[in-house]
Amino acid sequence: MRSLFKHLPHIGLRKGKSVLAVFLGFWVWQLIRLVVPALELHPIYIYIYGIIEMRDSSDKTVNFGKRRIKATFVALGIGLPLLFLNSYLNFIVSLEWVNIAIDLSIILIGVLLVLCVAEWTGCANFCGLAAAILVILLVSHSDREPLYYSLLRSVQTIIGVFIAWLINVKLFPYPIQKS
Repeated sequence: MRSLFKHLPHIGLRKGKSVLAVFLGFWVWQLIRLVVPALELHPIYIYIYGIIEMRDSSDKTVNFGKRRIKATFVALGIGLPLLFLNSYLNFIVSLEWVNIAIDLSIILIGVLLVLCVAEWTGCANFCGLAAAILVILLVSHSDREPLYYSLLRSVQTIIGVFIAWLINVKLFPYPIQKS
């Protein structure tokens, strides 16, 4: 019987904590939906960041979580003004090819700005994440208001990181390792 399961991956504490983070994230979000029923059923960013921030040590969860939240706000702080600028420029220019050039230029300038500001604010390991958040904000906002989307994204990121912190630091902390 043992040889039958020897090729299956070990389901350890970290995997269990990740599943618990998704479970708790779902229920925290459902409580929020009691107040704001128009919100989507599944909080994708809570799930993502609850899983990603389930690090192999409690200290890493705290440190990486803080930088992840900071990188998110860097991207949103730069992305929202660029999004409004892009909308304004696309409104006043009627040629489609010029609008495409404006879109691409704003994305490129935004990525460079976010990478520089994220590094400058101490998020060097999260520069790519901040740039990805900016690109998502600039490119995939068509079905929502940009301010609504950025607020939703920020709230879900903070909740996901908080849930990972709660599980990995407070409820089931890793033993402190001596160097």
